[in-house]
Amino acid sequence: MGSGPESKNPDADLVRRIAAGDADALAEAFELYAARLNRIAYGITGSISDAEDVVQDVFVGLPEGLSGFEGRSSLATWLHRVTVRAALLRVKTDRRRRELLRDLWERAATTRFERTLSRIDIERALNRLPAMYRTVLWLKDVEGWTHEQIAHVLGIETNTSYQRLHRARKLLRTRLDGGR
Repeated sequence: MGSGPESKNPDADLVRRIAAGDADALAEAFELYAARLNRIAYGITGSISDAEDVVQDVFVGLPEGLSGFEGRSSLATWLHRVTVRAALLRVKTDRRRRELLRDLWERAATTRFERTLSRIDIERALNRLPAMYRTVLWLKDVEGWTHEQIAHVLGIETNTSYQRLHRARKLLRTRLDGGR
């Protein structure tokens, strides 16, 4: 037995191969860890399809994500932490989206047209918004970002973020009220 870094960390070779883009190594890691990660993700999301999506996202991002793996824990432990964070983010995002849709339904019920909106109507209205408005609306109302964060990521002024959100909400209400 050697005394090099690989003998201290049995995952070192697998990690090195995955980071180098070795598809066989990635498949090997998937075989070793996917079932356990699916159980973890399912326990957090409560949905088989969401759990599968979380695990797929973890493995798709693994070659790049390994830059954050320092080898102080096993690869399995590190993957568990990454999976928990990804699953929690998915739950948080889904919950915010449901809350936004529920809020839109409640607002729509009080419009002068008093028409019943389906989820499809709301999603169509959201998708018809210009991208610059839809992006700010999504980041603020669904993802919960601050206007400062939105401005930084989009390369705009903070006031522009406020203005776009106001305009997005106004356009969305108009479209939900039957306007074009």
